Amino acid sequence: MSQQVEYDAEADVLYLRITPGETVARTVPLDDLRLIDYSADGAVVGLEFIDASEGIDLRDLPFARKAEQLLGDAGLNLTIYA
Repeated sequence: MSQQVEYDAEADVLYLRITPGETVARTVPLDDLRLIDYSADGAVVGLEFIDASEGIDLRDLPFARKAEQLLGDAGLNLTIYA
């Protein structure tokens, strides 16, 4: 797995770092299972998915294509909804 993809199987949480090297200034929930981390200047830093084993919902997310690519490169056996 790359440094841009972190999956905690015990917690069933997946984190995708969209902008490496940026610091998270705030986290905004998109819904109960998806959170978006932003830097101080408003750039998307990362995407967090709770209950990831139930599927990764990329619909209506910024950087959905990059997230899908990161997931594919990581080789995780998770269902993706795009």
